[in-house]
Formats: sequence, C-alpha cells, structure tokens
Amino acid sequence: CSPQEDPSGTFVRLRLSLAQTSCSKRNPRRQHCRVLEHRRKPTCLACYKFDGSDVPKVLDKYHNCGPSHHLAVK
Repeated sequence: CSPQEDPSGTFVRLRLSLAQTSCSKRNPRRQHCRVLEHRRKPTCLACYKFDGSDVPKVLDKYHNCGPSHHLAVK
C-alpha cells in the first residue's frame, strides 16, 4: 500500500487476499485457525480517502470483495 497525497486529501488503496479457515462463524474468538486448502481465495480491494488534518478523518471509502461475497459497499 502506498498513500498518494493530493490537495484534497490522502488516498490509500489496499488489496487483501482472503482465505477460508477451519474456524466457524459461531466461535469467532478462536485464535489458531487452519487455512483450508483448495478453497476459494477471493481478493478484496479497499480504497480510503483521508483529509489532511493532524488526526486524519475518513472522507470516503470503497470496499469490493468480488461477486462471490456480495460485499461491495460505497
């Protein structure tokens, strides 16, 4: 990730790779989850725009984890 500065703020783009684990959603506090092999590993794209203040505030954001997760948010 490399932030790009602009007069209107700072832009950050993240690309995250997800992996399915052996932990269930019902027990999210489990610490050591094994990654399941040969499963889908979607890539998510997240973009953030911050203002230029001393304590940056998120001005805009975009998340897209692909069609298999239906998590596109704007």
